[in-house]
Amino acid sequence: MVTTSGGWLARRWYYTPKSRRAYSVRQVAPGDRRLLAEFALSLGQSTTDRDLSSVRELSDLLFDRVLASGADMSVGFAALEGTAAGDRVIGVTAYAPSGRDEATFNIAVTPSFRDEQVGRTLLTTLIRHAKRVGIRRLSGEMSWSNRPMQMLAQATGFTVEAVSGDRSRRSLALTLK
Repeated sequence: MVTTSGGWLARRWYYTPKSRRAYSVRQVAPGDRRLLAEFALSLGQSTTDRDLSSVRELSDLLFDRVLASGADMSVGFAALEGTAAGDRVIGVTAYAPSGRDEATFNIAVTPSFRDEQVGRTLLTTLIRHAKRVGIRRLSGEMSWSNRPMQMLAQATGFTVEAVSGDRSRRSLALTLK
C-alpha cells in the first residue's frame, strides 16, 4: 500500500492479490459525477433484477446525499483503476446518517474485481472513517444470494440476519467501538 496526497484528495494504492492490478481508494468528490454515473450504469447492466434495487439505493445515496450536499455527514469512497483513458471506478461504498450516531451503508464492486479484495478494502476504509467521525453503528441490507458479501460482512464483524417480511434480503449491522 502506498499513500499519495494531491490537495485534499488523498489516495491509497493497493494491488489485487490474484491479477496484481493496481488500484487506488479515495474519498468521492463532486467532480466524480461522470465516473460514478458510468459505474452505476455498468452495474445496472450486469445486475440481475433481484439486485437492481441495491444498485438504485447506492446510486441514490451517492448522488442525492454524498454529492448533492454532504452537509449531513454522508461520505463515499471510490476504488479506481487507472486506464489509458483515465480513471475508472471499480468499486464504491458510502454511508449516510440514519439516526443519532448511526449510519446506513451500501457497497458495490464491478464484477471483474469481485474476487480481488476490492470490497474488503472499501469496507475497511468506510469503517475506519466512520469510527473517526463518531459513528457508533453501521447497518445495511443485501440480497440473500450474495454469499461473498455475506462472508465479507461476517469476517469484518457484522451480524447478518434475515429481514423480517422479506426472505430475499439480509440485514447487516456492526457496532463500532
